[in-house]
Amino acid sequence: MLNIRNPGAIRQPEEDKGKELLEMDLNIVLDKSSIISQHLPKLCSEAANQTFTREIDLRFWANTGVVNRDIIALTSSVHKSAASTPVQSCPVMSETETDPCVCHLQMCVAWYPCALKYCKTKDGNTSKLQTYRCGIKTCRKCRDFQFHSPFRKNCLWD
Repeated sequence: MLNIRNPGAIRQPEEDKGKELLEMDLNIVLDKSSIISQHLPKLCSEAANQTFTREIDLRFWANTGVVNRDIIALTSSVHKSAASTPVQSCPVMSETETDPCVCHLQMCVAWYPCALKYCKTKDGNTSKLQTYRCGIKTCRKCRDFQFHSPFRKNCLWD
């Protein structure tokens, strides 16, 4: 368990792990989504046509046995979401346009413990540097989820 001495303090990470772009290339068909997880139909019911995943994630789940299904069963619960023609990014469109566009949703974890921190000190007898564990290193990580939307009004935050 991680004990925090000053829980009200504003923390700054020691390392920024950058931003990862995740292109959500599959739409999940909610009527068939219990193949992936029994929780999806209920949790995503309000976003019936706007629930996404990536093909690489489906393959990972099938290969590692995370969902106890093969790739053929998993792919029966999704369809390709990418448009056949290139589309604009949603922020460059007006809110009233009805053409398809690409939405972005960025999620960041601003501060989390990510590794042990090691410090160095000089040995008083030999003057050699010695390394010792002196705390927990903290990091920041962002992910930018990119997905296709049939029209701009589905991602007004973008």
